[in-house]
Amino acid sequence: MKIFKVINNNIVITLDKNNQEIILMGRGLGFKQRSGNIIDENLIEKRFSLSSSDKEDFSVSQLLTNISLEDIRVANKILNYAEEIFNTNVSDSKIIALSDHIHSALERYNSVLN
Repeated sequence: MKIFKVINNNIVITLDKNNQEIILMGRGLGFKQRSGNIIDENLIEKRFSLSSSDKEDFSVSQLLTNISLEDIRVANKILNYAEEIFNTNVSDSKIIALSDHIHSALERYNSVLN
């Protein structure tokens, strides 16, 4: 699997056989990597893909540029808990959206403190 785009040290985007974006996350996955490099499969902790209807709502690359791996992990834990409580499945795109909300909330909180 080849890297299509490096978002940050922990998040990269690759393409599936239909040229649909797949978001991969893992500690150090994108560190010192470039487009076209082969991905170390052992570093992949999570895989996310978006449905075509979700892609119209936001640009994944732009959202993920500033979001930390920890923000995504927290969002994932929250949504996993919600799935257990409500006995339902949540689409992967919701993890990205919730991560963005968490990141924005933390930025606002930090700006108030400073």
